[in-house]
Amino acid sequence: MDAERLAEYLVPDWVRVRRESFGLLFYDTRSTRLTFVRSGDSLAPPPFTGSRRILRVLSLDEGRRPAVSRLLGHLVAKGLIVAAEPD
Repeated sequence: MDAERLAEYLVPDWVRVRRESFGLLFYDTRSTRLTFVRSGDSLAPPPFTGSRRILRVLSLDEGRRPAVSRLLGHLVAKGLIVAAEPD
């Protein structure tokens, strides 16, 4: 996954994301499933409402990039985020 793909991801309307002390908590309203993500300060949740709800990936050092890339891949696979198309 290249640097551009780490830039931003969209959060679907049916998913809520909240910052917690360990990182982020994802709530899928379709299944009421919770997903706890130990992301630290690497990811910034979107607001609960808005037309373009973006999960932002904050600047990462090279050592953390592979782990965050894998984490984002898992979240995409679960349907909790969608890779944003470049403008």
